[in-house]
Amino acid sequence: MLLQEMRTDVLRYAQRMYKAGLTVGVSGNVSAIDRESNTIAITPSGMDYDELTPEDITLIDLEGQVVDGTRRPSSEKMLHIKIYQSRPDVNAVFHTHSTYATALAAMGEPIPVILAEVAAIAGGPIPVAPYARFGTPEFGDVAVAAMGDKPAALLQNHGVVCAGKDLQKAFLIAVDTEEAAKIYMFSLMAGKRAIRLNDEEIPVLHEIYATRYGQNPLKP
Repeated sequence: MLLQEMRTDVLRYAQRMYKAGLTVGVSGNVSAIDRESNTIAITPSGMDYDELTPEDITLIDLEGQVVDGTRRPSSEKMLHIKIYQSRPDVNAVFHTHSTYATALAAMGEPIPVILAEVAAIAGGPIPVAPYARFGTPEFGDVAVAAMGDKPAALLQNHGVVCAGKDLQKAFLIAVDTEEAAKIYMFSLMAGKRAIRLNDEEIPVLHEIYATRYGQNPLKP
């Protein structure tokens, strides 16, 4: 099977996304790209995550044409393609419908930097992309414009998109984005203004996360 390892990894992380409650039913989608061949492995449209096999993960090119596989690729394929085309630093994309982040997306409300974790992963607020019809090139365009160089954006009246250098990184960004959205929503429901981090602290935390958190190699 062509790109078997990547297809297997996409399946594994799609099922992790579902089990983590970052999407419901058959919504949401996950992809990874092989930059050498510019081939994308993406989840199929409208299939039960529990029943997927690696063979169900479809391979497409950057034009959206099927390279290998028998399943119709996700209807959101253009969202993934647009991100890969504009962000050479990105090799994996998650589109989730996580509850709290999607609620903020429906409100048109960005996630402010009220947590050190938001500063660390995003280097600033997590923005909201304006509404565009899902499955269209315009949907991908507004997401790319809103994200800029950030790892995540809310999609107005729809959901969330998260991107990373690999599937593990993108998945953790999706988890952290939902957690930040949840805490922000709780602060709104409490009727109190959450305290924002000051502008001087945000880039410091972002740099620490990028260079010294986890098992990143130590800088000389």
